[in-house]
Amino acid sequence: MLLKKEFEFVESSSPITEPISKFGGQPVWINTPHWPLDPYSSEPMLFMGQIALKNDIFPTSDGLVAYIFFGAALEPVTGSALAIVLQNPQDDFFNTHSNPEIKFTSEATGPTIYEFNEEDEMVSKEYLLSFQNLKEEESVPFEERYTQGELDIEVGYNFSKPELAGNKIGGQPIYVERRTPPDCFTSDDWHILLQLAPKQGYIDGYGTNFYPFHMELYGFSIVQIFVSKDYKQVEAYILSP
Repeated sequence: MLLKKEFEFVESSSPITEPISKFGGQPVWINTPHWPLDPYSSEPMLFMGQIALKNDIFPTSDGLVAYIFFGAALEPVTGSALAIVLQNPQDDFFNTHSNPEIKFTSEATGPTIYEFNEEDEMVSKEYLLSFQNLKEEESVPFEERYTQGELDIEVGYNFSKPELAGNKIGGQPIYVERRTPPDCFTSDDWHILLQLAPKQGYIDGYGTNFYPFHMELYGFSIVQIFVSKDYKQVEAYILSP
């Protein structure tokens, strides 16, 4: 049984101070703060958000929180500029698979995501996640999750399995690259912790605004983060076809 929760971003009218799922603002740490440094600039990474794991999708995980950061020193942002800190009250686990040079500080606060207003000024905002009801995804063989067809910079592409697309926690990841996928995309030893993706694909060269904050990605990209079923490893990817 493959369970998921789809979500939308809802701007918060006040600071969020509980360890719940959210984007923006400051992290609500449940253990010693570990703020990652951008390996290219040595400056603190931007805090993207935090995901509170729940037993309904991630069995025996209650109490765990994943903190997601990215470095913006080099844009577009790639998977090597993503860092995740997975905490429970007793332990911390980090993803350094893509760039082992990532170092951490004990600062509890730091730079956070922003967007641009009509005057082209940077404005920091904080977002709650409005979750839909828990759903079950029908199992789809991996080879059918790949987005097939020709990619055209003007036309874009449709996801071959849009029922697996969109912003969600849990379920099955879509896949949009031609190279052999990393193990976490096909192995039963991993959960998908977070997927940020359009619901249908990129039409007329653009995707719908599937996240409201500024993060410069390569064209037609999606963000996917995985957690191992023993909750001791995290992997992060930014994929482009």
